[in-house]
Amino acid sequence: MKIYRFNPETGLYLGEDFADDASMRHGEFKIPPDATTIMPPAVECGQVPVYLVGERRWAVQPRSTNGRNE
Repeated sequence: MKIYRFNPETGLYLGEDFADDASMRHGEFKIPPDATTIMPPAVECGQVPVYLVGERRWAVQPRSTNGRNE
């Protein structure tokens, strides 16, 4: 199953991965706490997707110019 990784501190999207078959319990994949099965939205130049854990959704934010979300 495809999952989408994010930085657990900032929510910044880190890339795609696959849930490990070995982590299946009761026929369901175990998703790591720093990942979701929700695909991030498309972004335009100068934007980044950020996962809002408490809301279980992605948001689009402007890319930081101070280097923190690059």
